[in-house]
Amino acid sequence: MRILQLASEAVPFAKTGGLGDVVGALTRHLAAAGHEVDLVLPFYRSVAATGQADERRPALRFAPTELGTAGEGRLVSGPAPGGARTWFVDVSELFDRDGLYGTAGADHPDNLLRFAAFVRAALLAADRLAFTPDVVHCHDWQTALAPVWLADTDVPTVLTIHNLAYQGWFPAADRAHADVAPGFGRRLPGAGDLHLLREGLTAADQVTTVSPTYASEILLPELGCGLDEVLRDLERPVVGILNGIDTEVWNPAHDPYLPDGWRVGDLFGRRSVRAALADEFGLDAPTGIPIFGLVSRLVEQKGIDLLEELRPRIAGWRGARFVLLGTGEARYERLLEELDELPHVGARVAFDERLAHLVEGGSDFFLMPSKFEPCGLNQMISQRYGALPIVHRTGGLADTVTPADARTIADGSATGIVFEHFDAAGLEWAIEEAIRLYADPATYARVQAAAMRLDHSWKSRLPAYEALYDRVVARRAPSTSAPPPMP
Repeated sequence: MRILQLASEAVPFAKTGGLGDVVGALTRHLAAAGHEVDLVLPFYRSVAATGQADERRPALRFAPTELGTAGEGRLVSGPAPGGARTWFVDVSELFDRDGLYGTAGADHPDNLLRFAAFVRAALLAADRLAFTPDVVHCHDWQTALAPVWLADTDVPTVLTIHNLAYQGWFPAADRAHADVAPGFGRRLPGAGDLHLLREGLTAADQVTTVSPTYASEILLPELGCGLDEVLRDLERPVVGILNGIDTEVWNPAHDPYLPDGWRVGDLFGRRSVRAALADEFGLDAPTGIPIFGLVSRLVEQKGIDLLEELRPRIAGWRGARFVLLGTGEARYERLLEELDELPHVGARVAFDERLAHLVEGGSDFFLMPSKFEPCGLNQMISQRYGALPIVHRTGGLADTVTPADARTIADGSATGIVFEHFDAAGLEWAIEEAIRLYADPATYARVQAAAMRLDHSWKSRLPAYEALYDRVVARRAPSTSAPPPMP
């Protein structure tokens, strides 16, 4: 199948969060499975700095009138990880700047122009390079104009919601930036504020999101972020497909960031990693005392407020150690700095890949008390590494963590600690449960082994995407044998 992936970030080229991990891994694994996959990304300053693109010989050039920009644009080719071709839309006035979406906590004011021009260039490139895809897979609001502009063609589109909280709202005064360029499809209706995600949702052939539970949750006002009615009224229900993790990058047996490796049935190497983690954060790691780890974006969604409410308990919580790593909102960064002053707590305000691997590999429990979580990756990574996740029952956390209780421990299905109510009391209960579990080494080991045996690989997720693509292609099959040109 010929698949065109459009996204605003993807590893190993550009990443601010889970979106980059997911798009990069999905694209690479689809290509490895035999599909013909092209991935188009903006040519950010940070991407240019890596030297991975062939800037000297652009594949295409775009006139300003085609993109709605002041200067011309180019399409430059990049490497082909896993066999997926990578292309970058290079418009220096839009992407040669710091920050993918903004700087200093504020969005770039011309983000509508930036991503409208990016989508225009990607679709023009597919046409001019004679790559007529069987399906165009778009990700989040930054690419939501593609389903709108392809709605009157025979090219089917899939739009994936990675986090409904980010929707692409722009004032009416900016609408001109999203007006269609010559040769494109229909204009956006209306004259008021522009809501890119909503427009894309109603135009796409299929809307998906990143876990089955989140697909149900966003149909309700509580987590629908103002779009629950739009989602309920879609012709075809939202499909939830769990994200996977990159088991080549996240492999405890061969992790280059860790001093030792291990696997199910032989956890000896984990002891040295646990000791290295404690030493890195200035703590000791006595036997029989659990280490609780956290790696997170420091935003309200991630439940950091619950840790603040539990601050009085953390320092003396039956001797438990806490290691905390993350960056984000200033108030939460200050909280980590303050917690770092407490006994038995080590905290670091940083985005550090090595430390993230060390926390996943050396912790006994991994804290992920998110208020809501479309899917989440860290809970699956921690399970693979043998750090039992502590999660709030929501979204993908509910789909991937089986709560440890008498029944699940007995039948061998328990893989973590799950609390029901999103409040400090709920998290407090979960930490107490974890401490009790850790005090029973044999039971803890059984739950740990069950968690490590789970298959969260992308290989296990691909059949669901392949079946989805087959369905949307069948529904939009052209009436003639020759496909029409793309816009």
